[in-house]
Amino acid sequence: RGLSLSLFSCPASMHLTFCLGLLVLLALGEGEHCSDAQGRARFCIPPTALLAWTGGSCGRASNRSSSLSLALGGPFLLTSVRLRFCSQPAAHSVAGARVLAAASGEGAAGGPWWPLARLWSSGGGPAAELTLRAQLGPAQPRPAVRLRVELGAPEALASVTVRGRCQCHGHAARCAARLQPPRCRCRHHTTGPGCESCLPSHQDWPWRPATPQQPFACQPCQCHPIGATGAQCNQTNGQCPCKPGVTGPSCDRCAAGYQQSRSIRLPCQRIPEITTTEATTPSVYTPDPTCQSLCNVSEARVHMSLQQYCRQAYVLRAQVQSAEASGPAWWRLKIRVLAVYKQRAEPLSAGAQDAWVPRADLLCGCLTLRPGAVYLLLGGPPEGPDPTRLVLDHRGRALPWRPQWAQTLRRRQREERAGGCS
Repeated sequence: RGLSLSLFSCPASMHLTFCLGLLVLLALGEGEHCSDAQGRARFCIPPTALLAWTGGSCGRASNRSSSLSLALGGPFLLTSVRLRFCSQPAAHSVAGARVLAAASGEGAAGGPWWPLARLWSSGGGPAAELTLRAQLGPAQPRPAVRLRVELGAPEALASVTVRGRCQCHGHAARCAARLQPPRCRCRHHTTGPGCESCLPSHQDWPWRPATPQQPFACQPCQCHPIGATGAQCNQTNGQCPCKPGVTGPSCDRCAAGYQQSRSIRLPCQRIPEITTTEATTPSVYTPDPTCQSLCNVSEARVHMSLQQYCRQAYVLRAQVQSAEASGPAWWRLKIRVLAVYKQRAEPLSAGAQDAWVPRADLLCGCLTLRPGAVYLLLGGPPEGPDPTRLVLDHRGRALPWRPQWAQTLRRRQREERAGGCS
């Protein structure tokens, strides 16, 4: 009475070991996770689901038909079809049966159609079984949105059941098959209804469908946080979007004719052309005259005399840990104070502290601060909306720390305690 169509049967031309391995993988992989115990990506598929079911009435007035079309509600990979007849079908109607599939459901008839399988009878009687053969190989089967079964002669059908799974390209183990269209719960940093593309932040390599031998998980973009304008890279070649004057796949170096600056907004600035012998080249090229008048010009060397030491609002040795924008006018730094050589009016202690830098000073390159580096911080008088803030601006300096400075600074600290700054 029932005609069962199974998608997975091994063709005679296929190596038996490969075929059996694939069948075991498909049987055990349903519903499993898409990563192993060590967190490494692996091939995964969603479980099969009931895609369509239709039933008819069996009686003297039952309708006989030689073909049946079903809409599946989305693209699916078919795994089985069961036809239940009202009575034992004729031998020639079973022998001439075939299954067609269509990738488009537009129009009343759908199509274009292609043969999905051939059917043949394994024996007569009410338990006759029909088998659906599918080509197994590196190319995945085409997903179908409509299904049509054609019989060799008109028959009365009691029910038709179609099962299959979502086309998730090996990147998902779960799928909402009842959504329109069905949507996979994507893993491996993929996205889309069928996990058919990489996330914008994981396009370092082109997207590929997973296979049992290789998961082909999408890789994160390697965009430089200062040299790139964003974290999304090209899905074809992994190229990050670079700022003007910056080059490289990850935007990590200056292009020809440009040199590194101290500006976060323009990390690479064009090298100026010298037109007269009397002209002097500044240590950092800054085209804006406002920046030239704003920044402290003598940063290359420091002679820490007692008089200079006493003029500073504070003298610290600190490590910059991170930086983030805080409104339109300020940047907030997370620093770790390693040593306090001169206290300010609001005392500081060693350990984690917040420091505030005007945005204009960073844009002009007055201060160069690299996360992870240790600096000697020399501060000017308190300024800003909150006098208790630790402010580092163009009136102070941030100099890469040199160990030989420690002895001199400790000596100045003792001189201050003895009244040298009074």
